Amino acid sequence: MRNRLATFLDQLSASYWFIPSVMAILAALLSVVSIWLDEGVGRELRWVTGLIYVDSAEGARQLLATVASSMITVAGVVFSLTMVVLSLTSQQYGPLVLTHFMRDRGNQVVLGVFTATFLYCLLVLRTIRGGEDNVFVPHISVLLGLLLSVASLAVLIYFIHHVSRSIQATSIIARIGSELIRQIEHQFPEQIGRGTEPSADADDDARAKALLGDADEVAAAADAKAASAIAITTKDGGYLQMVDENALLQTALDHDLLLRLEVLPGMFLFRGQAVARLLGTDVRASAKALDIAAITDGVRDALVIGSERTQAQDIEFIITQLSAIAVRALSPSLNDPHTALMVIDRLAEALCMVLRRPPPSLYRYDDEDRLRVIAPVVTFPTLFHTAFDGIRHYGYGDPKIAVRLLEIFTVLWDCTRSPDTREFLTRYAAALVRESQAQLTEDEDQRVTHAYARFSRAMQPQQEGN
Repeated sequence: MRNRLATFLDQLSASYWFIPSVMAILAALLSVVSIWLDEGVGRELRWVTGLIYVDSAEGARQLLATVASSMITVAGVVFSLTMVVLSLTSQQYGPLVLTHFMRDRGNQVVLGVFTATFLYCLLVLRTIRGGEDNVFVPHISVLLGLLLSVASLAVLIYFIHHVSRSIQATSIIARIGSELIRQIEHQFPEQIGRGTEPSADADDDARAKALLGDADEVAAAADAKAASAIAITTKDGGYLQMVDENALLQTALDHDLLLRLEVLPGMFLFRGQAVARLLGTDVRASAKALDIAAITDGVRDALVIGSERTQAQDIEFIITQLSAIAVRALSPSLNDPHTALMVIDRLAEALCMVLRRPPPSLYRYDDEDRLRVIAPVVTFPTLFHTAFDGIRHYGYGDPKIAVRLLEIFTVLWDCTRSPDTREFLTRYAAALVRESQAQLTEDEDQRVTHAYARFSRAMQPQQEGN
């Protein structure tokens, strides 16, 4: 339930109707309060009349009508400009980055201010009375309407400045990079229950390893226990947006089970696809004693499935957005390697942060140190391939791209002490150099060769020290 609420709030943050609607409601409440003040104490505050220089009902009507008509006109222009910016951004940087523009609070607030000012003036306008026997000019309300129009003018100036900056490549890359760093800080590694090192409990570790196998081994019945396990399938298809860790662990506790989760946020799930399995020594034999329907409902409720990928728990999706900008920049139609270089720097910063964090554990235990959930985790090689495979494929013919990749590989090498990760980086760097040499001129090839030599020299002292 908590994750479903988080998903709903995440969708609201990417909408152009929520904040303007809230501000419109606040404007309606403000009109009620201001009219109440005018009817109560407004008649005694003669100085208000001097501030607005309007002492007749007709003048107040004209003032508010002018402000209201101007605000709705400007709001339409702002909305049109926003749609044009979204269209140009999609063409220039790809449709994946649109979600960050939709989340831009500045644009949402700008639309909200104009909408709220228009609605406030309209509601106050209806209360002005100009008859001979019943004259009512809400001076305080008119003054507030005038102040809102001045604030709207300031917001319009801000909007012009904000839009002009927000479509620049540096701003887009920095915004997505900051979001990637924030998500890594909060979600990597992902915790379900109380994570611990598998070696802390030899019995549970051996049990987990005996039950765990990749999908091909399970399908081939290489692991008899996993192959005979009861599968929990999805009811609906779509992208897995979030996993409610607490609900999943609670389901395993309530039914005294060991659950193996087989999916990650960001994966597309087919209807009827197995997303989890009930593992254990005698799970199949004791199936009659288990409430399979309740277990299935518990697992399904822990998974939030939607029509599109979100970045709430899907770090790989944010990396894909950044990588897509670089790949599009390297296309012949744009030919903008400098944008790709900025993306490479941001990706390297994020991956270095991942390497400096403790590696996530596959195994999750309850408070009594009993293994309850085996959950897949996003590994560094997966994130690395997502980040750089496209850039490597489309940019290996550009010496600047190859040299910069080799430079950041050196930085990533320093960020880790894992022999496997360092070997992975070494192989990837060697493959990059081989592919580049086939496309570069002699002078360009020398630049790449020298960069690879620097990478190799940086590895040697640490290899000798290890």
